[in-house]
This record gives sequence, C-alpha cells and structure tokens, in this order.
Amino acid sequence: MVSIIIPLYNAENFILDALRSALIQEVKKEIIVIDDCSTDKSLETVLDYVKNNHNVLKDKTRIIVRKNSENLGVAKTRNLGVDIARGEYVAYLDADDMWTNDKLKRQIDFIKEKDADICTSSREMIDENGETKGLIIGFEKEEITLKDLKRSNHINCSAVLAKKELMKKYPMRHDKDAHEDYYVWLTAVKDGAKVCNIDEPLLKYRDIKGSRSHNKLKAAVMTFKTYRYSGYGIIRSVFMMPAYMVNGISKHMNK
Repeated sequence: MVSIIIPLYNAENFILDALRSALIQEVKKEIIVIDDCSTDKSLETVLDYVKNNHNVLKDKTRIIVRKNSENLGVAKTRNLGVDIARGEYVAYLDADDMWTNDKLKRQIDFIKEKDADICTSSREMIDENGETKGLIIGFEKEEITLKDLKRSNHINCSAVLAKKELMKKYPMRHDKDAHEDYYVWLTAVKDGAKVCNIDEPLLKYRDIKGSRSHNKLKAAVMTFKTYRYSGYGIIRSVFMMPAYMVNGISKHMNK
C-alpha cells in the first residue's frame, strides 16, 4: 500500500486538484492530509469534499484529515504524515501540484524492478490556472547518483515514491532556511540509498509567483545551506554552487 502525504497550507484554490489526482491512482492507497494551521478555507474545502463524496469514497480509499495544533512548517508536517502512514511506501504530494493518472502504478513497478529505495520522475510545469507552460524538467538517467545530486537536485518532492522505513530513518529538517527535501536525498544517498528515475512527466508542478522555488536568489542561498547541513564544509559547498547555478539556469531557461 502507498500512503500519500499531502501537507496543506493556504491552498484552497488548488487542494482539490491535488486530492483528485491522488484519488484516481490505481493502486492500494491511503491519503493523509495534514493542515498546518491554514488561514484560508483550505481545511474546510477538504472536509466538505470528503463529506459530500462519502458514499463514493468509503469503500475505496481511506482518507485521514488532521490539523496541527500550531504551525509546524512543511518538514515536520510531512514527518507527521510518515508517522501516521500504514503503507509500505510513502508518496509526497504538495497541495498545489497534481499527478498523472498512472504515476504511482508505474513508480511501484519501476522501484521494484530496479530494487531501489526512492523513485522520482520528470515534471511538467503548469501555471496557477493549471495550464501547461510548455516546459518539462527531467533527467535522462534511470539512476540518480550522489554525484548527480551534488550538481543539482534532480528529485522533486511531489514526484517521490519512497520506502516508508527510509523516510522514517531520514526525517525532513531545516525547512526554515534550507531545502528540507534536498537535505534528505543528499544524506540518504550518501549513506547508500538507491534512487531510480522515470524520465517522463508524471508530475504536474505548479509554478506560483512568490513561492520559494520561484525566488531564484533565495533558492540559491537555501541550497548552499542545504550543502552545509548535509555535512559538506564551507569550501566544498562554495565549489559545489557553480554547478548548481548552471544546472538551475539550464532547467528554467525557457520559463
């Protein structure tokens, strides 16, 4: 079974797209939505959807909806989802992203075929209205190595299917000033975890103005801190940055 973890914060305009794309996955699954003290109607939107579709959902997918007692941030919220999860695998889905219909089925087959611990995929960029931006960001190799990761974060969190026990061993941290997911991929792969990759856009990634990923200068500073938190010294981290910047420019040059 796959436990789909959706951290929710002020995404009332997008959450149903994400939730519906999770529900149509043709695998045995549960969906865990954790609201991190949203100030809009995100939580109410989810609760209303579950209530209004109760008869359809009750025999198919277990949906767990929780609310944090205080704002914890996305890292701790995802970690809480992992703690709740009952599946052998976990899949992360941000509340403003969407999946293709066959995303999890293909990843489960591929992660078993490659005897891997994490499976990721390419992503198609969409705008705030869900329309394609005509840009697909991917990586051509079927295995992503530590050398690849040190040059660029080729693993988008919403594209990840991973063994739950690995995610319990490597909880997400440092979301205030670094990339909490990149930190996990770097440390886990450095310790021997294997990452396989499907070079097809199974994720539709919403590019929202004002987000962390949209602010490239802030993202660069956070990347440097991610290297430092992952155990790389100051000098090594400085020398890793040019490759990151070149790869970042090439990935987004058509945006």
